[in-house]
Amino acid sequence: MKPPIKDLSTKDLSIAWQSCLMIMLCAVIAMMPDFALAQITPRNTPMGNVLCSVAGWFTGNTGKGLATIAITVIGIGALLGKVSWGMAIIVGVGVAIVFGAAGIVSAMNAGAGDVNTTCTTGGGAGALPPPGGDFIPPIGAD
Repeated sequence: MKPPIKDLSTKDLSIAWQSCLMIMLCAVIAMMPDFALAQITPRNTPMGNVLCSVAGWFTGNTGKGLATIAITVIGIGALLGKVSWGMAIIVGVGVAIVFGAAGIVSAMNAGAGDVNTTCTTGGGAGALPPPGGDFIPPIGAD
């Protein structure tokens, strides 16, 4: 005696096809590193320079000052009972992640070989011209 065949609704088939399509799409993207923009040598791009500048603000004196103020205000609020201790811990962990992000990225790229993950800002080759002035190449650049 054969077991009864389950009647699949159109919704079940639609979800199954969508899931199958997503899995196949992820597999194709994972097998094509060109789409992932995987490259051996990092390029110094204007957008990369902007992101490095923003990262410098977060981890430089501006970021340290804001983190100090945030932790002080949250700590006083937690001691007075105006802020939950969970929120105070979340702020502390967030600050630790922001200032430890460079170390986290370096640890994740440890096995990537010869990939440079440090931000180089300033007058290097490919640097942006100063605002309102002509581009002056660095000394020794031909």
